[in-house]
Amino acid sequence: MLELLGQGKVEVVGHLKNVSIQFADTKILRDVNLQLLKGQLHMLTGPSGCGKTTLLRALNRLNDCFDKHEMSGSISLKLSEGDVDVHLLAHKHLPLLRRKVGMVFQIPNLLPGSIIDNLLLPLKVVAGLDLAHAMARCENVLIQVKLWDEVKDRLNHDASSLSGGQQQRLCLARTLALEPEILLLDEPTASLDPENTEVIEELLESLKQQYTMVMVSHCPAQTARLADKVFRLDGQQVISD
Repeated sequence: MLELLGQGKVEVVGHLKNVSIQFADTKILRDVNLQLLKGQLHMLTGPSGCGKTTLLRALNRLNDCFDKHEMSGSISLKLSEGDVDVHLLAHKHLPLLRRKVGMVFQIPNLLPGSIIDNLLLPLKVVAGLDLAHAMARCENVLIQVKLWDEVKDRLNHDASSLSGGQQQRLCLARTLALEPEILLLDEPTASLDPENTEVIEELLESLKQQYTMVMVSHCPAQTARLADKVFRLDGQQVISD
């Protein structure tokens, strides 16, 4: 399906229809309907506690990791393997879904070990690459996130020795190394200073044409700078777009 946008046509790669989510007896989202467009950054905004992160996690079933989670409605994503009904996807296929719909968290979630370990481990275990191919992909993604020149001479140093901004770029590189098609970003600059926030924002701007992105932000100015499409959540629903 294509949507007219300006003078061009943009491919629709995701549909959420009547999505409701609750944990135990607490309703978080109710009858959410929206669509995702290829190569655009979709911003989820709204007050704290309105369900932005819950909605983000629903796109790759990370809410399944929590007890007493229930979802109704449908989430359909158009991936290279074909159209996927996320809600009905068998549990054994979730690792592939989470590779194709990768997530970057608010706080950098480093793996124990060195800078290069943070990239090599997923590439070996999840992607099954041999060392030569894995190292080549590591270099490519570190260049992509503009981190290679800063770390190429200390790849064996502990990843925790990096600055906060560098750690977040490393986490983004780790996600990109698994070759996702959709990127989920949960306030990726919330823990960073203005200088590193600017670096991450410039990086996301450069990635917009390669990936479909869905991002949570509390910052109106950031939303204005980055978003191609804005979804505002309030009262358990999307109230504007």
